[in-house]
Amino acid sequence: MPGDIANTQELVRYYHDLRYTTKEKRGFFMLVHNMYFSISTIKRMKRRLNPRRRKISLQTVNNCILELRCQGIVNIGYRAMWRQLNIFRGIHVSQEVVRICMREIDREEVALRSQRRLIKRQYFCLGPNYLIHVDGYDKLKPYGIAIHGGIDGFSRKVLWLKAGPSNNDPRYIANFYINFIKENCRIPAIIRSDAGTENVIRFSDCSTTGPR
Repeated sequence: MPGDIANTQELVRYYHDLRYTTKEKRGFFMLVHNMYFSISTIKRMKRRLNPRRRKISLQTVNNCILELRCQGIVNIGYRAMWRQLNIFRGIHVSQEVVRICMREIDREEVALRSQRRLIKRQYFCLGPNYLIHVDGYDKLKPYGIAIHGGIDGFSRKVLWLKAGPSNNDPRYIANFYINFIKENCRIPAIIRSDAGTENVIRFSDCSTTGPR
């Protein structure tokens, strides 16, 4: 990721390479970089830069997928594999390309996944406060109630369960996490959640405080 001294053009190009939408780019500018731009302004900057993604061969994508599988990243779909390639390996390709490559690499696994007959994965956690899971519950949002919770992966203890006006605002999520740290005087080594933009500030807080 670009450093703190990165200019606006570098940030636009960076998030463009990661294939984020214009709305998501605007969210990152506001929440991570404390910059406020309208969607139309970001679109104009992108047109002015005219960024072009470098072409990556299918063989390169296949090799990266095989390398990730050798590292134990298996039994995941093409969307999760696409995130692994884009975010952690810098391989910026479309989801369709990843889907085609995974089908060519292991047709049997893809067929089992499409039939929902995959072997259930085993879950491991080293101990209490090592890994926590966080997520939101949206079914009551039509009634103005947004729920967010965190649970310990080892003991299954509910760490927090909060109801409020929103569970998509990163400020609320970060506040829940910081309050948990203050009340318990401990920091988990790993936080597991989905890839929603509401988790941006919380991950930033975790990186600044460090593991326990």
